[in-house]
This record gives sequence, structure tokens and C-alpha cells, in this order.
Amino acid sequence: MKRGIAIAAALLALAAAAWLLCPRPALEEYYSHSRAYVDTHGRLLRLTLAADQRYRLFCPLDQISPNLIAATLLYEDKDFYHHPGVDIPALARAFWTTYITRSRRVGASTITMQVARLRWRIRTNTIAGKLRQILRALQLTRHYPKARILEAYLNLAPYGGNIEGIQAASLIYFNKSADRLTVPEALSLAVVPQNPVQRNPARPKGFDHLQAARKHLFARWIETHPRDRQLTAFFDRPLAVRSPAGLPFAAPHLIDYLEATTSGSTNGRVPTTLDLDRQLTMQAVISSYVARRAAEGITNAAALALDTRSMTLTALAGSADFFNPRIQGQVNGATARRSPGSALKPFVYALAMDQGLVHPMSLMKDSPRRYGGFTPENFDQRFLGPVSAHDALILSRNLPAANLQARLGEPGFYALLQRAGISELRPAAHYGLALCLGGVEVTMLELAGLYAALANGGRLQPIRMVKGEMAAPSGIRILSPEASFLTLDILKDNPPPSSHRQPLATIQGNEVAWKTGTSHGFRDAWAIGVSRDMVIAVWVGNFNGKGNRAFVGRSAAGPLLFDLLAALVPERGWRVADTMNFSQLNLKQIEVCATTGELPGRHCPHTKKSWFIPGISPIRVCTVHRAVPIDRATGLRACRYEPGHTPLAVFEFWPSDLLAVFRMAGVSLKTPPPFGKACDLDRRAGAGQPPVVTSPQAELVYALQSDRATHRQIPFTAVADGDVRRLYWFVDNSYVGNSASQQPLMWTARSGKFDVRVVDDHGRAGHTTVSVQMVR
Repeated sequence: MKRGIAIAAALLALAAAAWLLCPRPALEEYYSHSRAYVDTHGRLLRLTLAADQRYRLFCPLDQISPNLIAATLLYEDKDFYHHPGVDIPALARAFWTTYITRSRRVGASTITMQVARLRWRIRTNTIAGKLRQILRALQLTRHYPKARILEAYLNLAPYGGNIEGIQAASLIYFNKSADRLTVPEALSLAVVPQNPVQRNPARPKGFDHLQAARKHLFARWIETHPRDRQLTAFFDRPLAVRSPAGLPFAAPHLIDYLEATTSGSTNGRVPTTLDLDRQLTMQAVISSYVARRAAEGITNAAALALDTRSMTLTALAGSADFFNPRIQGQVNGATARRSPGSALKPFVYALAMDQGLVHPMSLMKDSPRRYGGFTPENFDQRFLGPVSAHDALILSRNLPAANLQARLGEPGFYALLQRAGISELRPAAHYGLALCLGGVEVTMLELAGLYAALANGGRLQPIRMVKGEMAAPSGIRILSPEASFLTLDILKDNPPPSSHRQPLATIQGNEVAWKTGTSHGFRDAWAIGVSRDMVIAVWVGNFNGKGNRAFVGRSAAGPLLFDLLAALVPERGWRVADTMNFSQLNLKQIEVCATTGELPGRHCPHTKKSWFIPGISPIRVCTVHRAVPIDRATGLRACRYEPGHTPLAVFEFWPSDLLAVFRMAGVSLKTPPPFGKACDLDRRAGAGQPPVVTSPQAELVYALQSDRATHRQIPFTAVADGDVRRLYWFVDNSYVGNSASQQPLMWTARSGKFDVRVVDDHGRAGHTTVSVQMVR
């Protein structure tokens, strides 16, 4: 007897020790979970599968409908809160019925026991398995409160097919979260876990089995919820459910991107910034567009819409058809690296305006020029001659843009792209001046971020795709607000594609500041625009890189951009100026000479208003238009003005470099006549501008080979006044030769430092120095 008592005491002590020392097990964290991607209004975009190919979403107990909780407890374990995880009387009855009388098989599993079975995947159709389930249930009770165990059950319970957990079931079957389940829906789902195969709501015969169990549960339900008796009619109707095959598969490129970039620990609901209505509209517009242009070989396109205020992505279509393998539809055109063509040019101009090199009306040279081994050409292989910065950007001239990039100081254009976060950049030397002409590859997301920076006053901010992501409070400044506005103000004057032009009298819509780009070999056509609070970017091309002469930015991508603008951006008379608070900007509008873009002189025939940045923009009085006295008898320029005898006539005195550009462009100018023979040199020298030496440059050391005379030549060039015909060159006061005003003189150099002087044919002089080092 004493020995038996001792054994019993030891067993009790061992049981107590096991109870106290058993480890705390993990619950549903043990399983992988699905992700439910929803749009900005909470509408489901896609429900992904967990790692084990099941739909499983975690949902806290306080976010589950109380009706579902009450119905589950009523149906599965009405004494859940009163037993220690194991219902001993129920187990005894089940054991007696199953193994003694063998009348029928009874489980008697509590919710805690079911959690144990689901958590450890226990086979409970044997006595050993049942005992293990009981011990695990006691272990769970030892470490977790009842609410936590109930929460685990509702997140692990099977609800038919590969659906586990009430949140996944509610989302799939009823397209709503678990906290919004109605009483009929709650009672319908509450009966599924007890027999998820036969009561699968998505199976054709599943509803018949489910309905019988649900009616029985409803009869018990109204005993404690008599007010719900009025719902009886709902329980006689068929249950409207959605099967997993009917789940949405919206915005596939964005969801795939988020799946690849979102942290693996992020489970459950992912609220994206996407607007499903906008997304569907964008996809429909693109599909319609490529269908209309298919005969031209336009079969694929990508686009995105970005809200510049919140920097949230509201729509993204990575291709024209995600499911079309012929166009490699699953490639994401928003993240693919492609040549942007001329779409980066606006940022060269903006940076140049920040550095005081130009303002919108500054005169630039659209003429051939060689930069070492690089000779850029315009898209049309023609040149316009002198052209304003405003027009050069709108017309997307390559030669002025390359020249402007070459003139940039620090930070240069490459440094700006680095600061803007353009990834996978090669060393700057790899691109040279082709950088602004499409020599670098960017993604559509990067390009859209740059244009959004213009709309946000020069501040670059990260693009947000998931709600709740914290963006940088103010971003990083890459351009000044003034240069950003001036760039957008130029781009707004870019006329729309011919297919979208309207008579001026009917235009009531928004301004669009937009730019196009065409990559080398006609592989990529781009169009990107800012309108109201939206940036829309468009790409047309082939993902395999195959070129097509139809892939021109203005004609291939431009119309699609304006189709999307019409569909996505309400027309409310928005203007680029609406984005700026001019009281906080260092900007002024002034009258400038319409011909030169400089402050108008006394004889400037026409003026126009232009913006400039005080203290930064280059501004000087125009000296091109001058009134000179003309001898009536000879038609030559008189030495002095004599009223009644030498009337004043206004001529354009273009500098020799611009005069040469005009002539190369085929523009005929009325040049001023030469002085009469009676005018002495002093008189001539006192009227006009002295020459300015442009080569050699004093800040350079010229390293030349000494073995061949042709390799020791340095060109002497100067910009002379418009009435100059010849230039005379001197080195250390020794005459070395003369040249036409628009032609170089080649000087055979020798080692040393020399004084270089140039005198024009009117006696006006300029000066510089040259340093030469001979190398072998």
C-alpha cells in the first residue's frame, strides 16, 4: 500500500514537474502566410499562396466578427472557457462510445485539442495519437490564455480546399475581411472546419452538406440570439460564394515587384497605393492603343501614374498584356532598364540654369561641333543655327544639349544623376556627352521620380508603393525651385501630338509639361508629362530590343501619353504656375530682345517677356542691333554722323561665331556695310566690340608631340564683331599670320609660355596666353 502511494505520489510529482517545466510552443507563427494585396480603398488585388501552397492569413482575435467567434464556440466547444483544454467527461463519453460499445465514432476534441492537432499535425485516429493530442492541449493551456488559443484556432482551422484561417476564408468566399461577416455568413463558415471536405462552400455539392449543418446551428443560435429569428429566410437561400479560382489578379507587374522586394517577414494584408479604378483604366487605354497601332508594329507598351503630392504610385502597367508570351508580357517595363533617348535633356537645361549658363531665352548654337572623338548629330540630321534655349529644348535639338552639358561645372550632369539615385551607372568617361542623349539606361520609375522632382520644386523623394511607408520628410534637393519651374514652364509649350491638337478656342483643359525620347536604333519610344498633381510616363517598344522606325517618341508614345492624361487627369484648367508660390521664388520677368534674349538695347526692334533668376542668370545688354551712319553717295558706312548727310540705319552685328552658324544653316543676313576709305583706323577701332580669343585657352597646358610639325599645331580662333572680315595674329609681339574672321589660324607651336594677341581689321584687339609642353 505504502509503495503504491509512493509510486502515485512520484507520478503526480513527475506530472507536476512536466506541467511546470514543459516549454512554451510557438503557435501560428510556425506556419508561412499568404499576402493580401489591396488597393488604396481596400479592394483586393491579389491573394498570394503561402510557402506550402495554402491560403493562410493571420488575423487578430479582436479583428474577427463576434458573430463568427460566438458561432464557432457554440458549434465546436461551448465549454471552451470552463475546461483546462481537455473536456474529461466528453472524452470519457467518446471513449465509451467509440471503443467499448462501438456504436459510432466520436471525437470529443476541444478547440484547444484541435489547435494541438493542427499545430503538430497529429494523427488522432489512434489511441497513441489521441493521448499525444491531449498532452499537447494541456501544454498549450499551461502557456497561453484562452483568447490566444481561440485566436490560433481561427487562424489555423481548415475552411475547404487549401484555405486555412477565417481571414483567408472570409476574403476568398465573401470578398470581405473577417470583421465584416454577417450572421448568415458567420454561421456558414463556423460549420466548415468540422468537415471541410464535404462542406467546402466552393464545391457544387458542398453547399448541400453545409446548409444542413448550418440550419442545425442556426436553430441553436436563435435560442441565445432570439432577435436573429428574422434572418430565417436568409438560411433558405443559396450561399453566394467566390471560389479561389475567381480571385482577382490585378496589377500583376506591381504585385510581382512587391513580392520580390517586400521583406519575407511581412505577412498578411499589404495596403498598396494603387487605385484599382485607375489601374483598370490605364490597362484598357493601353490595350486599345496597341490594338489600333498593331499594323505599324506597335504591339507592346508600359506606363505608370505617379501622384506628385504624396509620391504614391497610383497605377502601373508593365506591359500591354501580362499573359501574352509573344510580347514577353510578364517583363515589367517600369523596372526594365532602357535608353531614355532625349527624355533626360530637361535636367541638363535645369542644371545649366542653376549654374548661370543660360536662361530660357538665351541664344544657343544648333550647329555641328566635334568633341574629341564624339560628333553629335540631331535626330533629323539638320541644324537650325542660333536658337533660344526654350526652343532648343522643345525641339529636342541634340547639338545644343551636348554643348550645354560640356559647359556644365560641378556638379556636372553625371553627378546629378548619381545624386538622383540612378542605379547601375558606369564611370562618367564611359558616357561622355552622350549621357544626355540617351547613352545611359534608366528605369521608368527612376525617370518618373526625376520629373516628379521638377513638380516638387527640385526635391527628389522616394516613390511609395505601400501605404504607411515613411517617405523622406523633404527628400533631397537636386535642383533649385527656380530652375525646376523654368524647365516645366518651357516644357508646357511643347505642342501636343498632331493627333491630339485642338483649335485654340476650344482648349479648356490642363497644361501639360511633357517631353519625348527616342533611343538609338528606334528601340524605345518615350513620353513623360506633368499635369496637375500627376506624372504619367509611357514607353513603347519591344522587350527584346528589336528596333522599329515607328518607335519615335512624339508619334508612338506621345499619343498614348495624351490618351492616358485624358482618361486619368480631370481637366480643370490647371497651369504649371499653379504649382509655385512665386513670393518665395527668386524669379523675375523682364523684357528681352526677341532676337537675342538679352536686355534690349536702344535699337532692338522687338521685345518679349522672359523669366530669369536674379543674380544667377546670364544677362547683359544686347549689342547686336546698332544704328550706324551711312554715306548717301557711296552706301558705305560713314566715319561720323552728320545730320542731313549721313542717315542712321540699324543693322545686326552678329558675333562671327553666330554669323558662321547662320550661314551654315542657310540663313541670309543683311550685314553692315564696310567703312568708307576716308575713315582712319582710330575711328574704326572706336566703334564696335573687340575680338575675344576662344583658342588657345589660358587655363590649359597643351602637350604636343615634337617629332612631327603637323602634330605641333594649335588652332587660333576668336569671336569677332559682325563687321570684321579678317583677324591678324601675334605671338610675343611677332606677327604669325592672318585668317578670315570665321576661320582658324593654325600655329606651329614650340615649348614655352607665350603671349597671344589678335587684332581685327578695324584695329580692335584681344589677348590671351598659351602654355606648350613638348612630349615624345
